[in-house]
Amino acid sequence: MFSWRRLVFAAVLLTGCVSSARLYNLDTGEVLTAKYENYGTGHGKITLTTSAGKTLSGEYTMISGASYSSGTASSHAVGTGGYAWATAQGFSLNQPGQQYGSATVAGDGLVIEIVYVTDPWTGHGHGVGRDNRGGRYRLQF
Repeated sequence: MFSWRRLVFAAVLLTGCVSSARLYNLDTGEVLTAKYENYGTGHGKITLTTSAGKTLSGEYTMISGASYSSGTASSHAVGTGGYAWATAQGFSLNQPGQQYGSATVAGDGLVIEIVYVTDPWTGHGHGVGRDNRGGRYRLQF
C-alpha cells in the first residue's frame, strides 16, 4: 500500500539538512554566508558566498572528544561444597560535551582554513579562520 508519510520520510533522509553559519572577516568587516550539509556523519560539503557574490566550496570534518571503555571479569571456585562461578561486566562512556572540527573552502584563488568547536546537543559553535591572503575570520553558528 502506498504511504505518503513513508515517501516524505525517505525524502527527508535522502536530502539531509542544510544548515547555515556566518564567517566574519575581522580585517574588512565583510560577512560571508556559509551553507553546509548536516547529515549527522561529522563530514560534509560546505559552500561560502562572499558579499560580491563569489562562491567558495570545500568540506568540513568533525571529531568527537568522547572515549569509551569496557571490561569483563569472571571467576570460579571449586570445593567440597560444590562449584561457584561469577561474572562482572561494565562499560564507561565519556562525552565531554563538545566536538572539534575543521573546514577548508577555496574558490577564485582564495583559500580559507577554519577550526571550530561545537556543542553536539545544540548544534551551535564558534571558531576562527585564516586565508591565504592574510585575512582573519571569526566563525559563528
